[in-house]
Amino acid sequence: MNRNQQIFQEIFSKNKVKGKYKFDYNLSKHSWFGIGGNAEIFYVPASLEELQLVLFSNEKAIDVTVIGLGSNIIIRDGGIPGLVIKLGNGFNYISHNKDIVFAGAAVQDKVLSKYCFRNSIIGLEFYSGIPGTVGGAACMNAGCFGSETKDVFIKAKCLSNQGELKELHCSEELFTYRKNNYLDKLIVCEVQYINEIGDPLAINKKIREISNQRKETQPQKVLTAGSTFKNPFDLGVLKAWQLIEKAGLRGYESNGVSLSTHHANFIVNRQKESANLIEDFGENIRREVKNKLGIELEWEIKILGKR
Repeated sequence: MNRNQQIFQEIFSKNKVKGKYKFDYNLSKHSWFGIGGNAEIFYVPASLEELQLVLFSNEKAIDVTVIGLGSNIIIRDGGIPGLVIKLGNGFNYISHNKDIVFAGAAVQDKVLSKYCFRNSIIGLEFYSGIPGTVGGAACMNAGCFGSETKDVFIKAKCLSNQGELKELHCSEELFTYRKNNYLDKLIVCEVQYINEIGDPLAINKKIREISNQRKETQPQKVLTAGSTFKNPFDLGVLKAWQLIEKAGLRGYESNGVSLSTHHANFIVNRQKESANLIEDFGENIRREVKNKLGIELEWEIKILGKR
């Protein structure tokens, strides 16, 4: 047991909390690429109050990283040092009143979308096409098919890494393209959305259209983490997949990692040797696009841990 693990065990024992933790825990099953290194400390808190207590007791001694469903991350072979937090059942809830939809950060986006459909709540149909969680969606302003989280976001309840409870309200400064500008050091615990009643037939139609479009344009039943690179938002610039194709890289493959022939902005992993090979593959794509087209692609996938 190393120093960080000893500190955490003392925090856990002192506060008599009920969450689960493991040391040197392999995170492969927590990445949609199916491969990755270990968490030095892996912790699933039982409730917001427990997480707040643990973070407060930590006193910045141990670095904190939060993961969600693992649908848009690469976990490097060297693993993630410090405390890795994955929000569990205590953060998996949905409710609504006449004005607001409340969702715990661990709720899957598609589950929230289905809930809204069942309750004739319009505006969150696009979440049916995002393979992640509510917390992750708020952290990266997730979106697809012309809609973004900022369009339906009211506020988020968060904890700082020191256990301080904060609220982030929607504003022009809060969100930019595929980014939340104020959540780097905060843990999203709950998100509140606009509750607007709509026609359930229209809502269901939109969800079906999104599902059909995903099946037609994106790879299915493979180890992938969704869109790899952000679309350049400069006026007139092609989308990431178009830039990759223009650089002559469609279907490119190396060391068991490839670009999907279905969608050039999706990396597909078929090897179990190294998560670093996926990052290296993506960096090679970025380098080729830069050399051939003079445009620098930015990662949309989050890269975590040590090499």
